[in-house]
Amino acid sequence: MKQQQKIPTSEPRQLGQATWLGVATITCMVFTLLFLRLGDIQLVKGATFQQQADDNRFFHQLRPAQRGLLLDRYGDPLVWNVEQHFQVSDKEVLFPILTPISREDALQTIATQGAEAVVTKPQRLYRYPASLAHVVGYVGEVTAEDLQKNSLFKPGMVVGKAGLELQYQDVLRGQEGEVVYEVDALGRKQRVVQTKPPLPGKDIGTTLDPYLTEYVNRQMGDIRGTVIITDAKTGKILSMTSKPSFDPNIFSQVTEDPLKEAERKQRVQETFLDPRNLFFNRALSGAYPPGSIFKLMTALAGLENQKINTTTTVIDEGTLKVGEYQYGNWYYRQYGRTEGEIGLTRAIARSNDIFFYKVAEWVGPTALAEFSRLFGYGERTGVELPAEARGIVPDPDWKQRVKSESWYLGNTYHFGIGQGDVLTTPLQIAQMTQAIANDGMLCPVSILAGGHEVGTQVARNTPECHQVGVTSEHLHTVLEGMVQACSANGTAFPFFPYNATKLEPGKTIEYSLANGAVACKTGTAEFGGADAQGHRRTHAWFTSFLTLKQATESAQLLTATDSATVQTITSPLQPVGELSDEQLHQFWKSKAGQLGFPDMLTISVLVESDDTVPFREGSADAAPIAKKIVDWLVSP
Repeated sequence: MKQQQKIPTSEPRQLGQATWLGVATITCMVFTLLFLRLGDIQLVKGATFQQQADDNRFFHQLRPAQRGLLLDRYGDPLVWNVEQHFQVSDKEVLFPILTPISREDALQTIATQGAEAVVTKPQRLYRYPASLAHVVGYVGEVTAEDLQKNSLFKPGMVVGKAGLELQYQDVLRGQEGEVVYEVDALGRKQRVVQTKPPLPGKDIGTTLDPYLTEYVNRQMGDIRGTVIITDAKTGKILSMTSKPSFDPNIFSQVTEDPLKEAERKQRVQETFLDPRNLFFNRALSGAYPPGSIFKLMTALAGLENQKINTTTTVIDEGTLKVGEYQYGNWYYRQYGRTEGEIGLTRAIARSNDIFFYKVAEWVGPTALAEFSRLFGYGERTGVELPAEARGIVPDPDWKQRVKSESWYLGNTYHFGIGQGDVLTTPLQIAQMTQAIANDGMLCPVSILAGGHEVGTQVARNTPECHQVGVTSEHLHTVLEGMVQACSANGTAFPFFPYNATKLEPGKTIEYSLANGAVACKTGTAEFGGADAQGHRRTHAWFTSFLTLKQATESAQLLTATDSATVQTITSPLQPVGELSDEQLHQFWKSKAGQLGFPDMLTISVLVESDDTVPFREGSADAAPIAKKIVDWLVSP
């Protein structure tokens, strides 16, 4: 039997070729991936990895810039930058412990250990800590929240926290410098690679008069409230004080004394936890019912809408009855007395509620709301400070939209005397008063000095003053009532003797105002719920304006002796709070005599109710503060 011959096949060779092809393919893929990864590392992400390597190799240490100064209306600093020295625990570590030391100790340390053993940082020193804290603000170290809000901030930076320091942070802070160190693998400094000097921030000029503001702050004492003084012709703010206040120096003035430093930190904590809310700027962040101050708007709205004139009278019988409701006059509620037949100027002087109930009814709530908005009610003034409130000007549409309620005649009555839902800020009251004093020319209130150059300034583009559209004749009528309010038989009794020396029989109201008579309006505004006796707490208002011819004429240069006294308080380390009222007045006269002072001012005062004195009254609580300010200004 023949054996079958095996025929060779090509399967092993084919299998070997397939294996080789697979290996080659995988190898190509691996090398392709390697080349792609290499290209990604070197070409695409090369700069990133290089930066990471440099970050590990180099350490960038910020050098803080000198913050720009805030200047008063006379060009003098409201704040200083003071150098604070710190001893470095280890010159080679990246984040050493810094211990505050005195200047003398710093010099000694540098002499013995070298310049890098001491770090110097600029710190803010506020010259008027109590009186200008809310306006100037304060600085502090950046927080995690600050870092989230602003990508330009870096850990360890000192930034503005309130007031102008916050509002103009980017202008004041300048540009930080840096020192670049090469570090080893253990993160210790080896050598300085590069140094970039910091660029100082810009100075900002303001219109603030610190001497006047300091005196105002003293007259307010421990009350809660605010005083705003403006140039009546321009709207520029000369003084804005809010109480209670805080000391901004405790946030920036680190001390080398351990005990004092512990006390400082304790004060910082107590300031934040104070139940009186010390950081609240009542001048522009508080919204209050304006009370009888708003009657000036009701009077002008009645005149402009031709609902009343100078001959219009109303019979005051103590209360005004509408169905089952009664709306009383303050004179009747407090003393059981009535005014009888009363006209417009007398109604302003006596702040008669019955008269203005009727005027508001004749004008109507919608027209009254529209007119009050012409004077800035219900809108932010745009002052160059953060956290300004808008206030509320109610009308039937607003009440339906916000409260889902209809508007009634009683709402109109309350609106006409500044009660009910109407809310305003003290700054809006000051702006309204400025427009009335300036013959209907409303100038937006401003705190930055844009009218003259003092150093390197930043001045806001303040909107132009504009007429609100009220006739001079109608303003004349209201002004007459305001002068009577500060004169005998008005409501502002602290000014009766003062105005008696300025009024002359047979002379016009314009003559009286030019002669220095005070035109004013008092207000006592109810708010909150009624107590068991049906009484609501009350805030006290007073707003006014006057010319200061006699003050500006007497603000002459001081004698050599007085000038020498003034020079002793020019040091930035001299606490202004230690000056007497007389020294403060001498300093103000010297500055005003040399650099000028407005000849017509508005003075607006709010005194809040509190648990100690729940019922404040305009003529008894707010007007006396304004009277002290006027006496100080006009005293020789």
